[in-house]
Amino acid sequence: MPAILFAIFIDLTGFGIIVPILPFLVIEYGGSAASGTALLSIYSLFAFAAGPIWGRLSDRIGRRPALAATFLGATASYIVLACADSLAMLFLARALSGAMAGNVGIAMAAIADLTDENNRGRAMGLIGGVFGLGFAFGPVIGGLLSGMSEQSPVFVPGLAAAGLSLTAMLLTLKFMPETHTLEAPSESDTPVAKVSWTSFLSTPAQIALFSMFIVTSAGQSLTFAVLPFWSMGVLGWSQIQVGYLMGAIGLCIAAIQSLATGPLFKSLGELWSLALGIGVFLIGCLVVVLATASPGSTILSFPLMMAGLTLSFPALNSLLSRRTDRRHQGAALGLSNGISALGRMMGPIAGGFMFEQVSPTSPFYITASLGLFALFWCFWEIRNSKR
Repeated sequence: MPAILFAIFIDLTGFGIIVPILPFLVIEYGGSAASGTALLSIYSLFAFAAGPIWGRLSDRIGRRPALAATFLGATASYIVLACADSLAMLFLARALSGAMAGNVGIAMAAIADLTDENNRGRAMGLIGGVFGLGFAFGPVIGGLLSGMSEQSPVFVPGLAAAGLSLTAMLLTLKFMPETHTLEAPSESDTPVAKVSWTSFLSTPAQIALFSMFIVTSAGQSLTFAVLPFWSMGVLGWSQIQVGYLMGAIGLCIAAIQSLATGPLFKSLGELWSLALGIGVFLIGCLVVVLATASPGSTILSFPLMMAGLTLSFPALNSLLSRRTDRRHQGAALGLSNGISALGRMMGPIAGGFMFEQVSPTSPFYITASLGLFALFWCFWEIRNSKR
């Protein structure tokens, strides 16, 4: 497990490096907040298309080679990004990067291979903690590297991100053990290669569970996408200041995911823990909507929103893993990763449109509505589980 987590951390640090730079680069190339949030959405669109394919491929050829392939593809995408000199090149690079985003689903499947049901929630939280650490270090590094090149501000950060993804691939090939046993199924088993993605959506409860991946990822991605434009347009912050704020948010996420998720899940269960996180998220939404825009309210509200909703990642995947045949973990978690990408595609588009056409505060009414919907689902699931 440490090898898997470290490789994901290295790759996500590379991803985080370029995040605070992209909005400013979009403006430099003649784009707007809408095109900047669309840049995040095209990443998610390709992640939505490729995530389930990567998950199923890892069931067939093994987690290790599939994970290494995604890291290699991410390396190529960052090289294209480093050489980008137009909006079109930026979109091409982000589309390629999104197509390689199946590494998250593969890593979750590998963790599921190694854990039992009692410890799976905590293990999923460790992946979330790695996410947070990647976003804690990456944006700060990216903001500092952006001023080191006489060419495009993304040139040095893009090459640094490519180097990190290549390092993650080499670490995976060298140190990661194969966690998925590629056994021939018995006559009574359902062959892994023939399992249909629609089989994971065969009941209303399963459909509702997968819908929550869309709802929570849309809320989180909308907040994440609007943050740089809010900071830049409302407060006049630079990419370095945005990088520091994202780094602080990443540290909050890492602390919650790695330290609090396991104890919360054991004491409250996944559903009550998720409901608690959504409550924190809604408090953050209220601060943005009701408080006067200032550095203080921004530093308070955005970490509350991002850190609160981050509990959805391990909680939902833990529930899905518990309800899935162990032989099909890769396909199920790859599907959840792809469906989450659908939410991450819709959230930024809606946020960018509302930010430009209505008001800087209006996107957060959408996020609050999504949070309330997810909270209702939690209570519905809790009530059903008691029956």
